[in-house]
Amino acid sequence: MTENNSISLEDQIKSLALKEGADLVGICEAAPLSNKIFSDASFLLKDAQSIISIAISQDQKSIEKYLSKQDRADFCIKADEITQKLRAIGEKIKILLEQEGFNAFNCNINFDYRNANRNPTTYKALDTLVSLIDKEKSGAELSHSEKKTLSALKKMLKIGIRKNPIDFVPEFSHRCAAEAAGLGRIGWSGNLITEKYGARVMLTSVITNATLMPDKPLEKNPCLMCKLCEKACQGGFFDKKEEECIQIANMEEKIGKRKSYSYCAVICGGFIGQNRFKEWSTWSPYRFKSYGLETIDQLPNDDSVDDIYLDIMERAILEGGRKAQNVLKLNRTILVGLHNKPKEDWIPTCANCQIICGPTMQEKKKSLNLLINGGNIEDGDI
Repeated sequence: MTENNSISLEDQIKSLALKEGADLVGICEAAPLSNKIFSDASFLLKDAQSIISIAISQDQKSIEKYLSKQDRADFCIKADEITQKLRAIGEKIKILLEQEGFNAFNCNINFDYRNANRNPTTYKALDTLVSLIDKEKSGAELSHSEKKTLSALKKMLKIGIRKNPIDFVPEFSHRCAAEAAGLGRIGWSGNLITEKYGARVMLTSVITNATLMPDKPLEKNPCLMCKLCEKACQGGFFDKKEEECIQIANMEEKIGKRKSYSYCAVICGGFIGQNRFKEWSTWSPYRFKSYGLETIDQLPNDDSVDDIYLDIMERAILEGGRKAQNVLKLNRTILVGLHNKPKEDWIPTCANCQIICGPTMQEKKKSLNLLINGGNIEDGDI
């Protein structure tokens, strides 16, 4: 209890979150989530006892324009606004907890990875490499020093690109906390599905050493198992029929069996944009032919896709120009995190499995139709 004994600390936290713009807020214990590296809150706060999970719904109109490929900028702007709002809400909850004598950690929004190379010199080196490649391709004469630098950076790229992790480990899994805190349940796509908004929410978490009364998880999973999410995935990242089980706290969820994260990176990372379905694409303007891979109609169904992904990334950087800038922006977002990125770097190309999942079956079907009927973003369009 606080000074006002009529209002519990839990109610104060929830009231504050909702007042500041959260659509959903819940509380869970930290201990039941500590069995997974990505949901172990003690990584961020040693004496973690409780987690406050916060969600804000995404903007419907901007999603429709994004899926139909009419406009991407509005979707980016709205996502940035939500990101900043989540960060601000988390900070106010942190301050409230600290005023009550507890420790608290305001988590970063997603795209913050434990095993990402956060060394700022990495991006500077990539930026220098691309600048020199572009200068050379423009016909300008490179100085002796620039030629040596270009040669050295190309060698470093070939070695460094192979050290690039495929499976990034998030700083903290907001989805796990959100399920345990009763905000929703994990659906077939692996996204959090809420009763009111479907999967169209953005999440954050505040970790504290305060022992708070936890909320109960949802008894019924809002996922309808329609599997339209699988039809929205150009990369075939997860299976339509084969399942795998994941454990979140005391809950067991069945999700579509995953392949290598390279499938997601190649498509959603902005490199290819089109693979399984030829009638429509993601927002990426590039195709296999752009990387000298004309003979590949589909990505291989095994881990050899990892080498293809790394090869595509290397080819894109060495080509210079817009393709290289696409890779630089992707790397910079991973290096600095979504919450602290330059706005111009947030150039999503997919996320379709999440954002087609509206709260009703009618909305899900409508969204999938918008995606499919939106056609292709062709090479050079954006």
